[in-house]
Amino acid sequence: MRTYFVCPAPPCPNGKLHLGHVGGVYLLADIFVRFQRMAGHRAHYITGADEHGTYTLVKARKLGQPVSEVAQEHIDEILQCLRAMHITPDVFVRTSSEIHKDNALAIFGELQEAGYVEVRSGVQLYCEHCDQFVADSLAAGNCPACNSPTDSNLCENCGLAIRHDTLCNARHTTCGHDLVLRPIEQAVFDTPRLAQALDTAIGQSAWPEPIGDKARAWLASDMQGLPMSRHFSHGVELLEPERLFGQTLLTWFEGLWCFDTGIREQCANDFRDAESTMQDPSTRLMFFMGQDNRFYYTVGVTGALFARGYPIPTNHSIQDFYKLEGEKFSTSRDHALWTDEVAREVDPNILRYALARIAQPFGKDENEFDVDKLITAASHLRLWEDALRQLANNARILDSRRLRSRLRILAQRYADAIEELRFWDGLDVVDRYFEVADFARDNSGMWNAMEISLFLSLLYPVIPELAIRYGRHFFGAAWQPSFGKPAAKAGLPPKIDFAPLSAAVPTDFIAAYNERFRSQSAQQNSGM
Repeated sequence: MRTYFVCPAPPCPNGKLHLGHVGGVYLLADIFVRFQRMAGHRAHYITGADEHGTYTLVKARKLGQPVSEVAQEHIDEILQCLRAMHITPDVFVRTSSEIHKDNALAIFGELQEAGYVEVRSGVQLYCEHCDQFVADSLAAGNCPACNSPTDSNLCENCGLAIRHDTLCNARHTTCGHDLVLRPIEQAVFDTPRLAQALDTAIGQSAWPEPIGDKARAWLASDMQGLPMSRHFSHGVELLEPERLFGQTLLTWFEGLWCFDTGIREQCANDFRDAESTMQDPSTRLMFFMGQDNRFYYTVGVTGALFARGYPIPTNHSIQDFYKLEGEKFSTSRDHALWTDEVAREVDPNILRYALARIAQPFGKDENEFDVDKLITAASHLRLWEDALRQLANNARILDSRRLRSRLRILAQRYADAIEELRFWDGLDVVDRYFEVADFARDNSGMWNAMEISLFLSLLYPVIPELAIRYGRHFFGAAWQPSFGKPAAKAGLPPKIDFAPLSAAVPTDFIAAYNERFRSQSAQQNSGM
């Protein structure tokens, strides 16, 4: 038995989750957790809310409300969006909690003791008009590498971590005035010191080649290390060394460290020692994120683990930004579909399958969502349901033959694909299994319990509600998805007397979608 800590990047509580957020990160993590539990392993879903970024602060200022109230409101919305998609984290860490602040300071202290934190002279952007230091999304400009619009955090286009002295055309988003650089003392994570050893560890890992190569290239080009602290009133405040007193840790470090806080909480709940569990060779740490997080996870988070003496993450699932009608999902441009709202109109089984189906290898930039894919997903699920219902209602003969070798091979291919975070390949295998098993053909009343149980088990990680519903109808309340012997009762299944779960996508939803997104697109293309 292995232990998996599956840690999606913590969302910023400045709004709800749209389908791009869920599809590219939180759903894939849930699929992986369900798969590992089905395979007999311990798997824990750990995430949280990154409350110390400037996005929540800006939202609170806009609304004229306390930051804590705005954060709480949006955390409730985030959790509701996850629940609407049948996703329930085991641990959800609030980075504003005292337990997380204490743990973040403890990690910082460990890095100090190990000699990987230095206090150096640096610079921070400053607004002379407002007479204040600025950070994160409060400073905007252009990326020095690709010239794309960015803030002083990270370029979403090329993934570069932006140093304040490299941001081009820097201006204060609050007042619009140009920014200047002021000297400061700040903590710096000495990544060059561990670069060679970390490069070797990444090269020996199971990380997908594009992700590993990019991280190693970043390590090779980093000659200065990563700033860890700055003047900002919101966050985890440093108490030592004295030269940094009053500064706060960058959220790209302490915010992402919520996975560590969550692991310790999970271990405490299970009466296990966190240190020995994290060092155990049978433990796997997996991170799931969108492409904008990849630098700090593959270099910052990974480097901090390595510097503290922990194994590096087993793997990273990184997705390109999901697109809606050819353009990136965008909250600011109102080019988005909100998860909880869509899930009230479209069956979550359909949504889960459609979103998982469009995930693609990192770097292909082909994660395209549109209503046609949703309609296709609904048809796909209905095809499976119709076949299962026909098998149950027409069953007259129990086929007691063992599982055919072709189906066993396909099941293994599916397992390999999910283990390696190739969800798209796993779903292709499900289609092939359905075809080889020939469930859609009239089998003259003959059905094979092992083949059906395994098929439902392959469906379970992606569409759990549908798989459990039919599995328990065929095999009784004790049925659980498994790659092992099915909990199949001897005899024939009862006839199905319940309606299909995967109803069609409502016509009102399709019409509203087309009016909102496709009419706008048509007008823009025609120059209207």
